[in-house]
Amino acid sequence: MTIDSTWLSAFKEEVPYAFTPDRPFKSKAVFVDGQIRLMQGVVEGVQTWDDYIYRQFVRPLRYFFDHSDVVILAFDNYMHVPKAKCMTQMKRRKNIPTIPFGEHSELPCMVPDHTHWMQCIVNRMFKTRVIDLVLLRLPSLLLNGKSKEKRLIVDYQKPVEFWMDSDGRIMRETIAELEVMGEADVKFTRYADRYGSLLVDSIDGDSVPIALMHHEMRSRQGVPIPKVCIYRMELNQNTERVEKRKKPDSSREMQRVGNGMDKKDKNVEDDSGGAFILVEDKRKKDSESKRPKRKYEYVDIWKLIFGLKEAIHQSNGRVKLPMHDGHEIAMLISLITLTGTDFSRNLPQISGRTVFSFIPNIWMTLAMSYDPGTDQLIETDALNRLVPLIYHTKYGNHTQSRHGIENVLGEIQRSKLSARSKESMPSVSRVACTIRLVCV
Repeated sequence: MTIDSTWLSAFKEEVPYAFTPDRPFKSKAVFVDGQIRLMQGVVEGVQTWDDYIYRQFVRPLRYFFDHSDVVILAFDNYMHVPKAKCMTQMKRRKNIPTIPFGEHSELPCMVPDHTHWMQCIVNRMFKTRVIDLVLLRLPSLLLNGKSKEKRLIVDYQKPVEFWMDSDGRIMRETIAELEVMGEADVKFTRYADRYGSLLVDSIDGDSVPIALMHHEMRSRQGVPIPKVCIYRMELNQNTERVEKRKKPDSSREMQRVGNGMDKKDKNVEDDSGGAFILVEDKRKKDSESKRPKRKYEYVDIWKLIFGLKEAIHQSNGRVKLPMHDGHEIAMLISLITLTGTDFSRNLPQISGRTVFSFIPNIWMTLAMSYDPGTDQLIETDALNRLVPLIYHTKYGNHTQSRHGIENVLGEIQRSKLSARSKESMPSVSRVACTIRLVCV
């Protein structure tokens, strides 16, 4: 469920103490999203599959074993992944050249180089073969010499637990009480419940709202709430907006790579007679040398949910809403889904940061448009009240209407707003479709 990344930036601005460089607590288990490790680019110079498995899986998982007794590695079970996600996958692959790799194809003897890795790994059959190879070799490489208290759980097609017995044999057992699930990034909540405290290694932004929602649901049920922290790339508040405005134009380079040109061939020249590839190579090396080293941080879900609820209560003047008490995070997540996910379109010109800043203006209307019994938006009220108010709040100088999506969008189109902005405005049917997807 990929979300608008500006939501997390807004959360960090509101609750900075929930984002720390050090682990907030010692967890009994660590959950690792294997799909992300698959999609990461291969390090230049890696040639053998053994080296790939060591760098991408063995080394980082060994580090987690130094701090916890249980490590869970999860992959997508493609038989149970929602078909609607195909829309997102197709969008991601549209500019990536396809490779001929079918159901009966075998992996190449050597790992594809880092420039071709992405076009290989986006192929589902290729990815499945890599997962099979990783799971064939990983347990023995990871558990060799470990005590039987160290457990590796692989949650792929079925959750399976591995450990090494006193004779040095790798033992395995299916965890029968855990049902089969599809997407890797939603599997961690059950391990949080199982072990009581969990570190989630996942750079995907959707891990945070999933953990927030799970926390609130456990609270409503009156059962023990697990401690969860998310280990992810650090959000840099100072440079985020600059980076979004300033993106290098690499379309010319990508076109040449797509046409089969080897960037390492210094003799290839562009049509103007200049050594184009050499120049592009130099620019790339210069940009890589200037690129700051990635930093990571921990997000403490307990602290974050406390801070967000406090901010929400302050924004509505601490007016009590008995029917919606304990549903604040679910209501917030309904706003997150309105700004776009893998399964739903976004609201054009409306970002997560923007909507979060509007909470003092829209929270009471959100409450009237939300059914706490089903934990979903009420479709007609969201269409006629909530979304029109969001656009009215942003474009208050161009529209007077606060209700009725036709009225608000119509006034915006008749306003003095720039033609470019008007063209980006959604149609009534698109807004209705977005809300309907959110309400499913």
